[in-house]
Amino acid sequence: MKRSLFVNIAIYGLAIAGFFLLVLPVPWFPAFYDVRYMGVAGLVDAALIAWLPLFIAVPNSAPDSQKKNDAARLFQFLLAVTFLGNALGDLGLYQLYKDGFQYDKLLHLCVPFLGAIIFAIVLRDRFNIRRPYAIILAFALMLACAVGWEIFESCCDHFSNTHISGMYGLDVTNDTTWDLIFDTLGAACGTLMSIFAPNAARKMTAKISARK
Repeated sequence: MKRSLFVNIAIYGLAIAGFFLLVLPVPWFPAFYDVRYMGVAGLVDAALIAWLPLFIAVPNSAPDSQKKNDAARLFQFLLAVTFLGNALGDLGLYQLYKDGFQYDKLLHLCVPFLGAIIFAIVLRDRFNIRRPYAIILAFALMLACAVGWEIFESCCDHFSNTHISGMYGLDVTNDTTWDLIFDTLGAACGTLMSIFAPNAARKMTAKISARK
């Protein structure tokens, strides 16, 4: 499956960053880094972007292969946006909250918005689920991912002594609540666009699925 330039940048960027975070001495990095966790996460995220979409891709000889593989590329793009956006936050953009810019909340708004649209298209084009059901399932899936991510952060902090939930381990309850609010708002906006402006949603994702 051919990958876009953006997806390749995400894969190789995460892999290289992950490698250096694992092999270089921890004191070389800023104090707010969870260095080894970030290293492992970078390598795992790169692998997931590269390989996970292959499980829903089909051979070129299969019926409707272009439509189905375009859906797989859309899914790959969503993974790249999600993991690269989070990685850039971990590397320093989350620190912008000190200057009044909530990069974290921007991600929690934009990723579910895009995810609700893309998952609806993937469910319809790749798995032939009827449009109304695909839209509902996409919304539910985004909310499940949002809750699952917060649980994952909490578990990492509890079992691995990281500081990724809340504001670097602080104000966890309040930050998690607002994360979920922004997740829900973003997913709802994406769902509404899928319902009332499906052609616009298709056009918006057409360039994303193009082979570049």
